[in-house]
Amino acid sequence: MRVAPSSRFRVRQIGLVLLVMALVIPWTMGSSAEAPRSIVIASAPEMSGPEEVADSGDESVDPVELDSDDDSPAYFAVEDLDNWMTVSSEDLVAEVNPDRDPAEFFGMVGRDPWYEYGTNPEDHPNDVNRTFLENMVADMADMGVRWIRFEFRAETDVPEGPGPIDWSKHDWFINELLPSYDIQALALLGSGLVGDKDRTYQFKHINDRPNQIGRNSYTQVFIKHVEQIADRYGDNIAAFEILNEPNNNQILSWETNGQVEEVDPLIYGRLVIDSYNTIKEISPDSQVVAGALLHHHLDGVDQHFDWMDRVYDSVHVRTYKSTHGKHPWDAVSIHPYFLTADGVIDHMHEFRDLQSSYNDSSPLWLTEIGLEAHPPRWTSFGIMDPTDSELAQAQFMEEVYTRLPEETPFVERAFWFKYEDFGNPRDSYAGWGLVRLRASGYQYGPEATPWPRKLGHFVYQSMARPEMVPTHPVPTPDDEGDRVRYFESTGQELRDPFLQYWEDHGGLSMFGYPVTRVFEVRGRQVQYFERARFEFWPENTGTQWEVQLGLLGRYETRYHSFERQDPPDGETATDEWIYFDQTRQFLAGAFRDYWESNGGLDIFGYPISPEFEEENPADGETYVVQYFERARFEWHPDLAGTDYEVQLGLLGNQVLDQPGWRR
Repeated sequence: MRVAPSSRFRVRQIGLVLLVMALVIPWTMGSSAEAPRSIVIASAPEMSGPEEVADSGDESVDPVELDSDDDSPAYFAVEDLDNWMTVSSEDLVAEVNPDRDPAEFFGMVGRDPWYEYGTNPEDHPNDVNRTFLENMVADMADMGVRWIRFEFRAETDVPEGPGPIDWSKHDWFINELLPSYDIQALALLGSGLVGDKDRTYQFKHINDRPNQIGRNSYTQVFIKHVEQIADRYGDNIAAFEILNEPNNNQILSWETNGQVEEVDPLIYGRLVIDSYNTIKEISPDSQVVAGALLHHHLDGVDQHFDWMDRVYDSVHVRTYKSTHGKHPWDAVSIHPYFLTADGVIDHMHEFRDLQSSYNDSSPLWLTEIGLEAHPPRWTSFGIMDPTDSELAQAQFMEEVYTRLPEETPFVERAFWFKYEDFGNPRDSYAGWGLVRLRASGYQYGPEATPWPRKLGHFVYQSMARPEMVPTHPVPTPDDEGDRVRYFESTGQELRDPFLQYWEDHGGLSMFGYPVTRVFEVRGRQVQYFERARFEFWPENTGTQWEVQLGLLGRYETRYHSFERQDPPDGETATDEWIYFDQTRQFLAGAFRDYWESNGGLDIFGYPISPEFEEENPADGETYVVQYFERARFEWHPDLAGTDYEVQLGLLGNQVLDQPGWRR
């Protein structure tokens, strides 16, 4: 990803909560419903052997040979192909695997393990922070992520280059962690693959003049590292992506003071061929992804398409295609930033047209796509209404991820950029994640505790793995019994310590049924009931404060300003009322009786409103109510004289009908 001007996105007024609660994705993997497009595809003339290379004397160069120490410069020119045919895009769609698993569509960019080396020396000395990485991957797996994209990096502290790869920063993550969660690895082999203090190996040297077969010193070192990685990990790395945004690369721009921004397409084509051959010889099942184009629209022209056109048309790629009957990659990738959802769909068809013009039927991967969003400030009740940018991010994600499989079935994967916000708030990409992993301020926490999750996190999970959304019913537990209860009416289970608290403080009549499974908010386990939210406070284990009710009353009245009251007749307490200086509200009558007989301050907190009439959203009836920090009391006069004259309002259900509860 690269910094680009902000784009304005139209956010439709939608029932986003209803959308993510009942999202059904039409994973139609057939051809688009649109009329087939006519596409011109280049048909290369047959060639029986290696192509003659211009400007190289009488030498004939094998385009798939991997070694050459010949540094003699030569650029190439090949006559334009003049054999053409016209086909329909449906012919290309048919070549996309129709049996692919729809779940494999969901990928995400995560924090590179290289950065987590030495960040937790107390628990993981001389190692990556395994706690951080496992918590991150576990949450991504719960979201439904099936592919993780991360970058390999060589060491940058070696005085003479090139920098070696420290395997201890990658081994556990690739060989143990990802397989344990059934997640596939997409390894980005980018500008960090040849890292060093030695300026000889700065990334800008990738554009040094190549020899007659398209290689230079930098690319040859790059390929040696590719070989080492493929040899060490084999098919534990399911796919390799060759360079990141080579058409408009920020590192090149920095290192050349803005003079150069793109990798020479000729050199890139040769590099992809060498990478492809090297990887396939060692690990035939691993895929090689080319392109990683940054959407770059300038002066009315899609510059990235022009760059990729030059890669396709480069001598090495054309020769490879003519010799082998395919291009030297298994997929082509793009990063379609700063487009609307409609724009993304249209752009994928335009990219497919470019592929088709070179008779390339390989699938498209979106190895980065995203939209910036910033959550609101933290609240004491742990529920935060989404900001406008969160709503825009969630809406954009929902549109893109639901429409791509149906309207562009040649798009095989989409990697959201990214899982977490960067820790530095001044970073231009700081807000592109779906969670923040901060302990305090703007530093990553040592345990990767998500707080807060953005609304997009919930939307992604609702699409990719809806059974893990906390409101989704769970099957009857195998250990159902006295200490594990299952409620068929809501499809949820209840276990200790929440079960014990529920039984001790009124059970069904007080709190209603559980309506979610146990999940974490800011690292704390919570569970919603129809009338309350239970919170587990492990620091209070063994005390009466081990389980507490969440501040749902505070949350539901966050936009209300109640008039503060003076003590009736100047008295703070009588046989008829109790006055609370803390909130300047008093409690009387049936509400006082209910409050005192069911736990009082410890359970419900202080009253935060006077008595007043309010329409109940559950049944549309109007009742006299009073809000407390953790509850709403409702007076039901038709049940006067029974145990149900005063009831707790269905605050749990009300909160779940709003988009801010999954934080």
